[in-house]
Amino acid sequence: MAKEENKDCFVIMPIADCEGYEKGHFAHVYDDIIKPAIDKTEFKAIRADEVKETNLIHLDILKKLIDAPIAVCDLSTRNPNVLFELGIRQAFDKPVVLIQEKGTQKIFDIAPLRYLEYSKDMKYHEVLESQKKLQEAIEATKAAEGDSGNINSIVKLMALSTPATIPNLDSSNKEELALDVMRSQMNDIKMMMEMLIRESKRSISRRSNIAAIEYERIVNRLDKLASSKLEPELADREYSKLMRDTEEIMMNCGGELDHRMFKYLMDKIYRQRDEYFSTRQF
Repeated sequence: MAKEENKDCFVIMPIADCEGYEKGHFAHVYDDIIKPAIDKTEFKAIRADEVKETNLIHLDILKKLIDAPIAVCDLSTRNPNVLFELGIRQAFDKPVVLIQEKGTQKIFDIAPLRYLEYSKDMKYHEVLESQKKLQEAIEATKAAEGDSGNINSIVKLMALSTPATIPNLDSSNKEELALDVMRSQMNDIKMMMEMLIRESKRSISRRSNIAAIEYERIVNRLDKLASSKLEPELADREYSKLMRDTEEIMMNCGGELDHRMFKYLMDKIYRQRDEYFSTRQF
């Protein structure tokens, strides 16, 4: 009998009430925005507090967090448990959609990372709009899995060598192996998160703001080029200009993370250029 395909969408968000928010606020966010949006896709929503299959609750949560083909993470509160679970998810380079309330300062001020924002007021038409945008983001993020241009993959953006992996856990070795995985990955996760937060604080500077703007400009132009039907000479000229712009910014970046991001972007331009000329008949 074929194994049933995993259709879980793991939701990473505060479970209990949080300071500064009305009682039950995040329960409403889950019930009114996140879960309905997930229900409109091929996936089903699951949260950590819903994992009750065995007595090894924490280990089951860990495995479901890693195994879920897609995840949604709400970063609105800077909740330590939320950041920890996101760190694990990112260490394994698994698809994740990042959301937060409008007005929330980005914890990772990294140009390529995209956040879907929703209104704290939770007005009816805003809730429906947020549901639709989240549904579209989930479907688009899952479709981009494994793509080198996956914008919400910190492993790819930081040019890390390989994502973490987890062995198959059976009933006899489940607890021991899961604990080994947790120990072996914690240092990498801690280093990754600390570096992101450190670079985020530095990015308040004007130089980083300019770098972020330039990154968006080049990415947007690259997206338009991908679907264009330019003559070979003009297309080659456009790609060459993007390469020169990217190289110049990369060489003048102030932070290590900015440098890695533009190096990643340069690789993406080269790949797209090769694909452009190999898939078109002129």
